[in-house]
Amino acid sequence: DVTCRRSRRRMKALNWFHAISGPVLGPDPRVHRHTLLVLASLPTYLASLGMIWHLVHLNELATPAAWGLTFASIVTFLAFWLPVRTGLTQCMKDPVLTFPHAVATLCLCVAAYVMLDEHRVNVLVMMAQVIVVAMLRLRPKQVLGLGVVATLMLCGAFAWVDWRDTSVGMLTKGVTHLMVGGASLLLLSLVGKWVSDIRTEISEQAKELRKTVLTVRQMATLDQLTGLLNRRVMLEGLEAERQLAERHGTQWCVALIDLDHFKQVNDRHGHPTGDAVLKGFADLARQHLRAVDQVGRWGGEEFLVLFPQTRLNEAHASLERLRKALNAWRSPDHPTLQMSFSAGLVQAEPEDTIDQVVERADKTMYQAKASGRNRSVWAPVLTPSLFGNPVPPPAFPA
Repeated sequence: DVTCRRSRRRMKALNWFHAISGPVLGPDPRVHRHTLLVLASLPTYLASLGMIWHLVHLNELATPAAWGLTFASIVTFLAFWLPVRTGLTQCMKDPVLTFPHAVATLCLCVAAYVMLDEHRVNVLVMMAQVIVVAMLRLRPKQVLGLGVVATLMLCGAFAWVDWRDTSVGMLTKGVTHLMVGGASLLLLSLVGKWVSDIRTEISEQAKELRKTVLTVRQMATLDQLTGLLNRRVMLEGLEAERQLAERHGTQWCVALIDLDHFKQVNDRHGHPTGDAVLKGFADLARQHLRAVDQVGRWGGEEFLVLFPQTRLNEAHASLERLRKALNAWRSPDHPTLQMSFSAGLVQAEPEDTIDQVVERADKTMYQAKASGRNRSVWAPVLTPSLFGNPVPPPAFPA
């Protein structure tokens, strides 16, 4: 009971979270993630507004100026949150609009710098925070450019303040802010560029690692020439299907396919043509076999097909579709070349091992070859079925 109550409370909390986060973040996962990155700048806005209204409380900043900065901050945040939230920026290189958002935030900081007197050093801290947050998304050159833009804005703000008040005291304080703040922002941008360089390098290495892992996985599971499953994976699939049939009593079938006269194709037309034939057969198998069927290259010109939870007549119909498709297939380089295959199809018995099933399919395939090739033959079912055993097909192509 306690576990059930906890689960119900957890589900209610999740429902409340989704109900609140849906309108804010959006339903699409990519938009959701990008909107979260925009919301990461919200603490900087809130900290700035908190400082501004605290100065109003201390009677060190006029209320109209505070309302102006507040309104400008809200408009700036919404101007970047709404396009990202609605998905309008998804086609851009940076859907989060990091660089323009950082520049707009720096403009707000400069406006606050002009309006404040003794508390301008706090604005420099806010400008540094903007660069730190932005460098986690920007490219190295963009981070360095943002630092230069911030320094130039600071110089412009200093010039504006100096033009309004040319007293020696104010000029001295402004020069101090300019020298310390400008040097700090430039140094911070250089550090940010270095961090961004490392982040970019790690990102590229991660991409290369993912590609390498994918390549190794494909090499371990797929035949390199045809792109079909390799022998090891097919054996694992056969064993998994055998265990499933043992638990649930389902029927499953295996077919062994051998391309007819394939050695003559290599001898007469060369191995590149033989490779093209193997690839062509693999493409046909992917097109004409069912999505649940597993087909792999068993060795050379032999292919094995696993028909999970399938009766003999259904598997035979699939093989016949594939055989007729191969008869109609033509090589682009040798349009007169016509291919066929001989297939042996068996239904697995409850007591069969994997080796026994494959051996019976192999013997049945040689029966198809002995009967004249270009045909699929199934072996008689040894165990009686509740619905009766299917009648074997004729020993010649349909």
